[in-house]
Amino acid sequence: MNWIAGKVKEPVPSSIWRGKGIDLFMKLLIAEDEISVREGMVRLIDWESHGIVICGEAGNGSEALSIMESCSPDILLTDIRMPHMDGLELIEQAQSRGFKFRPIILSGYNEFSYAKQAIRLGASDFILKPCRPEEILRTVLEAKKAAEFQEARESRLKERDQSWNRNIPLMKSQVLSQWTRYPAVPLEDRGRLMLELQMDIQNAGVQVGLIRVDTSQIPLDERDVVLLRYAAVNIVKETLDNVYGGRIEVFQEGNDLLWVASMAERGRRGSANTSLITAPSQERLGPQIRVLQGNLEKYLKMTVSIALGSWKASINQAHDSYQESVQAMESRFYQGRGGVFFYSEKLRGEDSGYDNSTESTSILDNERFDLCEKEMLDYLRHGSFEQALDQLDAWLEMFKTQSHYSKQEVNLRATTFMISLQRIAKEHRIGAFEWKNQLVNSMEQLPQVETLEELATIVKKIMQHLVEACSSNRTLHRTVQSVLELIKEKYNTNLTLEAVAREAYISNTYLSSLFKQELGVNFLDYLHQYRIEKAKELLQQNLKIYAVARLVGYQEERHFSSTFKKWTGVTPSQYKSSVH
Repeated sequence: MNWIAGKVKEPVPSSIWRGKGIDLFMKLLIAEDEISVREGMVRLIDWESHGIVICGEAGNGSEALSIMESCSPDILLTDIRMPHMDGLELIEQAQSRGFKFRPIILSGYNEFSYAKQAIRLGASDFILKPCRPEEILRTVLEAKKAAEFQEARESRLKERDQSWNRNIPLMKSQVLSQWTRYPAVPLEDRGRLMLELQMDIQNAGVQVGLIRVDTSQIPLDERDVVLLRYAAVNIVKETLDNVYGGRIEVFQEGNDLLWVASMAERGRRGSANTSLITAPSQERLGPQIRVLQGNLEKYLKMTVSIALGSWKASINQAHDSYQESVQAMESRFYQGRGGVFFYSEKLRGEDSGYDNSTESTSILDNERFDLCEKEMLDYLRHGSFEQALDQLDAWLEMFKTQSHYSKQEVNLRATTFMISLQRIAKEHRIGAFEWKNQLVNSMEQLPQVETLEELATIVKKIMQHLVEACSSNRTLHRTVQSVLELIKEKYNTNLTLEAVAREAYISNTYLSSLFKQELGVNFLDYLHQYRIEKAKELLQQNLKIYAVARLVGYQEERHFSSTFKKWTGVTPSQYKSSVH
């Protein structure tokens, strides 16, 4: 071999390239059966200065293949003619074992068949002997440059893929949110997007479910909220995955959680045989939805209401199913929190016992409400507070029997009634700031109420304050005074109407009637309100919620939390956070 004399350089010790410094070098493996040629390539070229380290030397293909097990080279410089295993066979064997490297062929045989086979095996170059060190170095550096370019390209592709995979959940949520909020536009190809975003749903029937959080017993900061939502999404998917055959995507929409599901296949996924496709029935979904509610309460301490739209033919109608779920969720206003509501084509009030002919009548023109409110206001004018409160119960019950009115319509009727109460206050010359403030606060709360029970609580409280204001100039009945003292002493015990009535030597009915007449509220509601006021004082002392519940007379934290929310509009944890 015609070498040019140069400075002999010792190879880089294996302790360097096998340690931390390996990241700084590109590894070169030399396979050459002529010892003098091999040593010349190793010692006459300053590989290290060019960012290359000799990770191994071999006298034949078998040795080189063995070295590769411990040193996975980036570049292989190999002779073709070698004993036991030639260079081309070495390349082929190494590639079949999964090694990734750039081969350079070194041979004294200028035959086209070798070059052709080397190219087939992905050789970077073909060097003919005899050759100079500069030529070998140039060829190896070109291979190094190509390898670095390929590595950088693969790194960019990997980073792009990782970024894509990280963003897929967010992109799914944004796309599904768009599909549920808005109808499909002409030429929109939702099926293609479903494939690109690797969605678990398919374009074979679609149903939208809506989850609305009623209460959460966990005080949360912003970071906790994100984790809670992530956990809730996973619980929903895992719970409903089986019933939908894995064809479900769950995402957040504002403060609600939504899911979009497609029909599950009984047979092989991707089958074009539509006879294999089936939609879970309401009878099958109902129990599983209850399981979902139980899982969310068990693991995340939250109670939820769930509404489902009907099945639609394709993903292009997701918006229609979503609108149906929103409409179904309106049943929550009348039926209360924690329900499961399926959309039905039937009119809501069809079987509820009211006259369907009044359905088209505006709630402000409803004569039944007009008559009930007139009687209630007359009772208040004449100081018949017990009768007025009984009439209030009948007025609230009337909304349930005419539940075709929307929440907004009911709020409108309640607002106009409160304005009538303000006129009663003026007739009784009640000008106290507390009364006016209570009325304004109550009217501001009405648009935020989510259930008829919450609205009833607000109206009852304002009636209670009105009765108290009307009665402020007269002395309370002695029996009521003694019962109030008893409540102050024993509010934190298992106090009942029956027990108090026995101590006061009167009947339950008479005691309840006295409370309504004198205080504008029944005994039990007064007791709850008194306990809640005491609970507020304890929560301001930063006591645990379960401890506060026991201290004010509630044995179950859950009962305490729901009662606190009913009379204050916030949960104990929310109140506690607001004062600390």
